[in-house]
Amino acid sequence: MYDFANTIFSALFVTIYFPLFVVLKGGNAFHVGLVMSVSMLLAGLLVPFLGAVADVTQKKKTMLFLFTVLCCVFTFFTGFVGLGMVLLFGLLANLFYHAGLNVYDSLILNISTKKNIGRISGIGVAVGYLGTILSVAVAFFLGSLYGYESVGGIKMVFVWTALLFFGFSLFTFFLVKHASKVSVRKKHFKEAFTRVIGTIRGVKKYKHVWLFLLASFLYSDSAHTAIIFLYLYARDQLGMSLVQFLPLYATMALSAVFGSMFFGHLSDKQGHKRILNTVLLLWIVVIVGLYLKTTTATFVLTGIFGGALLGGLWTTTRPVLVDLAPRKKIAELFGYQGLAHKFSGVIGPLLFGAVAVAVGFREALLVVIGLFVLGIFVLRFVRVGK
Repeated sequence: MYDFANTIFSALFVTIYFPLFVVLKGGNAFHVGLVMSVSMLLAGLLVPFLGAVADVTQKKKTMLFLFTVLCCVFTFFTGFVGLGMVLLFGLLANLFYHAGLNVYDSLILNISTKKNIGRISGIGVAVGYLGTILSVAVAFFLGSLYGYESVGGIKMVFVWTALLFFGFSLFTFFLVKHASKVSVRKKHFKEAFTRVIGTIRGVKKYKHVWLFLLASFLYSDSAHTAIIFLYLYARDQLGMSLVQFLPLYATMALSAVFGSMFFGHLSDKQGHKRILNTVLLLWIVVIVGLYLKTTTATFVLTGIFGGALLGGLWTTTRPVLVDLAPRKKIAELFGYQGLAHKFSGVIGPLLFGAVAVAVGFREALLVVIGLFVLGIFVLRFVRVGK
């Protein structure tokens, strides 16, 4: 249910309305890329330490609750301020959203076994995309009342995004059984810091973990970039209105539900790394197809297949890290994966935004393709079980 809740934020805020709101307020694609990049950089600096604190104290739900509340507060107020503050509030909302995700990811060990972790991960991602479908319905309803591409309409979308994210996250906070009797003390933060330094110094010991994190950095960068600029690409290249885009986005989310379940089940049978590699190869094929011919038909096909592959990407990434990581350091290493994911959100959006402004949105697709290629190349050297 936390997957369900947080994808409402990802869909309505990150992918559709924040980029559009920045443009309506007088900004451009580079401003959007800059905000997302800086927020991911800051989150990346925090998450390994936060993951280590979660390992030491086991206060995962408390930490997750705090980050969720902060994300929702800044999301709620983003529509009520001028461009400068819009950029700052968007940065902070995205920062706290991503700070919470890695603590949440580490909870998968509390609700799964080694044999079904791929399937459980797939269920989480699939239910998450059902949240995306709900968010599209909410966007349609609010747009019909306040205007689809108006400042007032987007303001109401931000308000309801915050309320829905927080409301549906309560299922996790009240119903998931994960309690800690450990009282947080100053020594826990010292121990967490010592753990982080120890892991960094033990880079040779965790060689294949670090190689995987580098691969994850590269392909996540590509995926994050595609998500952030999805609507602006359709708006620029095809003249697609928000009313036309929303049903397509719901279809993408539905395909992601099936993709998450399919690839999660397949990865338990065939191996998590093997299926992850297959998903990345298919991503390249899909994006190259869109680059060669951008029409409404190819964009729709890219969205449908890309949605399924996006579900597969997030579903298979979590189990691969679990295959590689020592159990006692799992939340910390999920923190490092978070660092890789957050830093991955720094380069791609900035490059894409700069290329889109300087040359064009179609040419900016080469940034996405190049990062996927590099991710596959590094993944070849990762040995699961090492």
